[in-house]
Order: sequence, then structure tokens, then C-alpha cells
Amino acid sequence: MKNKINIEALPVSVRESLKKLGELIVCARKEKRWTQEELAKRIGVNRMTVVRIEKGAPEVATSWYLTAAWLLNLPILTWQALGEGRSDTMVSDFLAKLKKNLPGTVRRSRKRIDNDF
Repeated sequence: MKNKINIEALPVSVRESLKKLGELIVCARKEKRWTQEELAKRIGVNRMTVVRIEKGAPEVATSWYLTAAWLLNLPILTWQALGEGRSDTMVSDFLAKLKKNLPGTVRRSRKRIDNDF
């Protein structure tokens, strides 16, 4: 049984971001003069999934959003810019800074039992 997403539990900014991404995908698809059916075939999904992507539906897998963006050359992924000769390393630099101060492993802290009665 699939997990049902509680859309109301999602932060408003997440829902709005998905809608904006859907709008970008619609515009980029139309600019390429692709039908929803053509984009669906390229992604490997059915047309109704593309309809839901374009509406910003949160139940659609993130991988389908990213695949659509990649196929449509939407520069939402910084490494896409590398193929065009640009060196956008913002995410790489950010990750390097984060990793620098992270511990090697993270373990759940053990509760200290106070057995002094």
C-alpha cells in the first residue's frame, strides 16, 4: 500500500515552490513545442503524470520533476551549467563547507540512567 501524502501538512513554501517548478516546466515544454505526451515519453511516465508535474502535485516523485527539468534544460541543477562551459560551483562549495565540520558518524545519544535512589 502506498503512503498517502498529507498535502495540508506540507509547508506552504514547499507547495508554492512545487507549483512554480511546475509552471517553469510548462513554459520550457511549450518553448520546445513538445506536447505533454512527448514529454511523458521522454521521461518514461504517462501523460497524466506530466499533468500532475505541471500542476506542482507533491505526490509525484521528485525524480520525475528533476528528469523533466533536465530534459527541458532548466538550470535548477547547478551541474547542468557545467555542460555549457560555465563553472557554477556554488553547491559544491557549500557542501565542502558543511562536510568540513561534520562528524564522521552520527549515533543516537544514549539516555543516561540515573539509578541513584
